[in-house]
Amino acid sequence: MNRLTLLALVFLVGCDGCKKKVVTDPTDGNDAVVAPVDPNAGKKETPAPVAEMMKNFGRVFFEFDAATLSSGGKEALEANAAIMSQYPDIKLEIQGHADERGTTDYNLALGQKRADAMVQYLLARGISSSRVKSVSYGEERPLDGRATERAWSENRRAEFIVTWSGDAPVKGSAN
Repeated sequence: MNRLTLLALVFLVGCDGCKKKVVTDPTDGNDAVVAPVDPNAGKKETPAPVAEMMKNFGRVFFEFDAATLSSGGKEALEANAAIMSQYPDIKLEIQGHADERGTTDYNLALGQKRADAMVQYLLARGISSSRVKSVSYGEERPLDGRATERAWSENRRAEFIVTWSGDAPVKGSAN
């Protein structure tokens, strides 16, 4: 089974032990951080800073009809850009999402703007474009399928898939 298929399977099935509960309420304008699925489980031991990054790089929530990063989103990206600078074998897929309101085309475009805002922020901090990619799922993958303000606020987000091969030497090491 290739790596991409395995990642897709892990993403679809999920893992209660691989996720962290929301630590802030997305309706209050702050970013909630939820740990992504660890696609590197079973591989070489992940260094503590990379594991911390995976824990922090969860979800960033957005206001209605907006793709502007909040201060909490910027703080998470700053910390993770620093870790990415130390570990050149970390790569990210940033997935943009929208709530169900609006047309499918509009929501796909908005999700892409959200993901691209994250990518641009990391590129401005010296992270190579070859290490970061963006994709939009628009309204197609809601966290909460109900038609409520709370559900919509949870669905306006960007999520991160962190991959780390463990093969490249750590920047500044003797390797």
